[in-house]
Amino acid sequence: MNIVFLDTETTGLEQGRLVQLAYKKRGDTDILVEYYKPPVQIEFEAMGTHHITEKMVANMPLFENTQTYKKLANMLTSSVLVAHNAPYDIGILKNEGITTGKFICTYKVAYRMYDFPNYKLQSLRYRWGFEIDNAVAHDAAGDVMVLEKAFEYMLADYCKMNNVSEEKAINDFIDISTNPQLLKNLSLGKYRGMTFKEVLEKDRDYLVWMKDKMDNKSEDLTHTLNYHLTQQTSNTDESVPF
Repeated sequence: MNIVFLDTETTGLEQGRLVQLAYKKRGDTDILVEYYKPPVQIEFEAMGTHHITEKMVANMPLFENTQTYKKLANMLTSSVLVAHNAPYDIGILKNEGITTGKFICTYKVAYRMYDFPNYKLQSLRYRWGFEIDNAVAHDAAGDVMVLEKAFEYMLADYCKMNNVSEEKAINDFIDISTNPQLLKNLSLGKYRGMTFKEVLEKDRDYLVWMKDKMDNKSEDLTHTLNYHLTQQTSNTDESVPF
């Protein structure tokens, strides 16, 4: 099974376009890293995160005019893309005209496997003690280095915990990443930090309001609200695997 670790740095969150791309095939030693001149302006908020300015990419090619564009477009149709918060990177690639196939989101896998305060890639890096020289946060190449380490760490852990083969674990990771999952705690609003079961018992109407009135809900949030609101409060099982 071909696996490609990938990270993007972009012009911004809304309809973002590429300014930097890094990817590495599993088993290879080299990471491809390139910068691009985007067809839209880089937002200042994005610059404040990745520190790539308009001046830095003024003489770079458009992504669609590079050999990498053609190579990646072909590669990702038959490979498993691995990214942290993969739907975002997949959306960026889609904005650039590249369609992806199977994928693994290391954020969702970590969320399913562990009970941590947060699941940011750099938090996982230091929690698990990865010693990686020159891996700068919010640089595509640096993030790919950490991404690969996080994937391999969770893969080995999952195989050990569940006594399964690597191939089975990878397929499970794909399923976890593709399907909606139950969220553990509310991440916004007046009950932020409480579990959905706690809010259900305290203020069921609030969850009803979220389900019916809240705009731009994620697939995971919609799934979680539907699950809890169809359970009897006394029977809601907090041990359901996430």
